[in-house]
Amino acid sequence: MKPEGAPSGRILVVDDEEGFRDLMAFELGSRGHSVATARDGDEALARVRAGGVDVVVSDLTMPRRGGLDTLAGVKELDPAVEVIMVTGFATLESAVESMRRGAYDFITKPFQMDDLARLVERALEKRRLSRKVVELEEVNRFKSEFLANMSHELRTPMNAILGYTALHLDRLYGEVNAKQEDALKRVEAAGKNLLTLINSVLDLSKVSAGRMPVYLEEFNLKELGGEVTAMMECLAKAKGLSLEFDAPEGLWVRSDKTKVKQVLVNLATNGIKFTSAGGVFIEARRAEGAPEVRIRVRDTGAGISDEDLPLLFQEFRQLDASSTRAHGGTGLGLVISRKFAELLGGTVAVESRVGEGSTFTLTLPLTGTERGPRPEGLGPAPDRKGGKVLLAVDDDPEVLALLRDSLSGTGYEFAGALSGEEGLAMARELKPFAITLDIMMPHRDGWSVLQVLKNDPALRGIPVIMLSILDNKSLGYSLGVADYIVKPFERRELLEKLHALDAAPQEGQPGGGEGAAPCGGGQTVLVVDDEPAVVDYLSETLRREGYAVETAGGGESALERLARHRPDILFLDLMMPGVSGFDVLEAVGKDPRLEGMTVIVLTAKHLTPQESDFLQARAEAVIQKGSKSLTEILAFVRRRLRTLEAGR
Repeated sequence: MKPEGAPSGRILVVDDEEGFRDLMAFELGSRGHSVATARDGDEALARVRAGGVDVVVSDLTMPRRGGLDTLAGVKELDPAVEVIMVTGFATLESAVESMRRGAYDFITKPFQMDDLARLVERALEKRRLSRKVVELEEVNRFKSEFLANMSHELRTPMNAILGYTALHLDRLYGEVNAKQEDALKRVEAAGKNLLTLINSVLDLSKVSAGRMPVYLEEFNLKELGGEVTAMMECLAKAKGLSLEFDAPEGLWVRSDKTKVKQVLVNLATNGIKFTSAGGVFIEARRAEGAPEVRIRVRDTGAGISDEDLPLLFQEFRQLDASSTRAHGGTGLGLVISRKFAELLGGTVAVESRVGEGSTFTLTLPLTGTERGPRPEGLGPAPDRKGGKVLLAVDDDPEVLALLRDSLSGTGYEFAGALSGEEGLAMARELKPFAITLDIMMPHRDGWSVLQVLKNDPALRGIPVIMLSILDNKSLGYSLGVADYIVKPFERRELLEKLHALDAAPQEGQPGGGEGAAPCGGGQTVLVVDDEPAVVDYLSETLRREGYAVETAGGGESALERLARHRPDILFLDLMMPGVSGFDVLEAVGKDPRLEGMTVIVLTAKHLTPQESDFLQARAEAVIQKGSKSLTEILAFVRRRLRTLEAGR
């Protein structure tokens, strides 16, 4: 009899002895199970393939297909099916081998029927729990996707609220009195806090739902540390704390720079928040004997007790509810930091002593190389005076006036257009150095103006900076904009973007855009992309760098060109109609003539781990289009090509 409450299941008995099969069918059937039988491994696999099997009870020694092969076949067809191995010739080796291949357990003939029945019941319970875990994981994934979608939808109106509030505070809509200014500043502060919470929930839910992309690039940790300390310096000074970062000059890593920066900002913010005297000290070093970098963030705060340490990385959790009122925050910063670190193949650990402070250690794979200090002259070029015209297209005269005033004394000349039609006419007449373009305009919005600009051979080479309250950078970058600024903008940010464009090679000027000499040296480049704006912008810039450039608008034409001529460098988009970039790479790998050709992939696709592995084996670099502006992509490409040139 089956014990009360024991699970019932669908059992498949596999044995070449008919008498044993019949006995098992009777005994297990009398215990409330549904039992089917198979005389060999092939018949068993056919039944598993058809479905309706929870547990397999299989003999180890059978003709044709043995028990171990049957076990392997079952696990390949349905890993959730539990398998119990039965044999009269048991050895330790066979038991270990069956368990290694995924068997739930092992029993030796002769055995008591009650012993086998208990094994079957435990196997059924394990299968039930495994199913429950899968269901709960699915529910959690749906919850995370819902949070991600909801958070994304909330960001759009919040950005609009903050943008218009900032415009009011900048007096773009007229003067405000002291009481109105105070109210607007309260709205702005509350809105920024809410937007921070929304962004944190969005990050967390994206990671949990498996939708957080990773964009790999090489960067210098000392330079990144300078960015972090510059960002956090005011917060530390406001509390009378010191903030220091120390790293060797030549420590480079290959990781997601934005996520590493966010982790360090989160850890530094946490240290400053809970430290009342002393400071926060950040140190980056290469680990001894391991291809890793370790970044320690040490504070001189109150420290954390041993009992509270396990709670640090729990979602929406702070160690003391009073700390939320005293310091603010959602309890998500450390959770996101650890999840980002794990996403990048690293870890975040913590050591702490009450009364002495805490040390958080971020460990990351060091897949870059150690280099000497960057040579002088490779930073952004200085502002070159010369009357370059910036054309601003915006339906708001106040925004145009603010832009005009922002350029005062910079050497740039200003021209403004109040509509898309007027902007296109002025662009054809003036041939400006760059264009800033609003999105939300009547009659013809910014996206349609951008489309006309990029489809006009006379205008498509003019860099466009989107300037809007809408934060839709991925779409903008995918459509070929050079950069993107979310309103309300700061004068410093605008000038930085213009200087970056100014540093790029201009018509009739060969060169590296970062103060370096051209690096092409007559080498041949094939640019393959189905987006004309990307092809034109890349090919024109590479020609100015000294490269001989050919282009192809798709994978099929790329293969035709590769069959006729082997370029030194291939720039390749992945997602193209017909013959994809993956197909092109497969063909390149099979052609001995193309061995050693440098491949740089540009794609907007969210890559799976398998696709990333495929590309890392075949490409020098993979650049996500939606993660960077074309200006940033070209700067990265220049650095990469110069590195390759130096190594030849």
